[in-house]
Amino acid sequence: MSTTASLQDEFRSLREEIRSTKARLFRLIIIGSLGVPLLTFLASRADFFVSLLLPYSVLLLIVVFLSEQNSMMRAGRYIRECIESGDADSPRWENWIESRPQFRLADRHYVACFLIVFFLYYFMTVGVVINLILNKEAKDMSGGATYWYWFFAALVTYLIGAIWAIVTLLHHWRATISTAPNSH
Repeated sequence: MSTTASLQDEFRSLREEIRSTKARLFRLIIIGSLGVPLLTFLASRADFFVSLLLPYSVLLLIVVFLSEQNSMMRAGRYIRECIESGDADSPRWENWIESRPQFRLADRHYVACFLIVFFLYYFMTVGVVINLILNKEAKDMSGGATYWYWFFAALVTYLIGAIWAIVTLLHHWRATISTAPNSH
């Protein structure tokens, strides 16, 4: 097999990986858009401890989305740096699209929109859980501080989770929206 044919096969494989990643991203958005409100409703009717896990589920959704988006751009970056940097006969899609920032604008907006919506979901689920804990505490006739322990423990872990997710986002933002060399 010639080098050109090998590069074309590699290019096709990576484009297929990008297509598969896009499909997984779409499924994540559907799952998140429909699943988080449904889970919030179900968790409000479920056992107290189940509700505590809801915000963590949304954080996992955010991180999986960032991972998939990063994976897709990493494949594009490989195409740009390793395949397209070769001879003039090789495909030039990633170089072309990165040279025109207006074409990546939709990608940036797509990623930002998803993250804004799901960070809102995260903070809303935290609010639901905190409200549930405070309601349980108000109804607790034993006079114990059990629910206050849950309140502070949940608040601290949710805050740590939010900070971790935001730091992860800031660290990987550029890599999730561009294949340019300085985006790592």
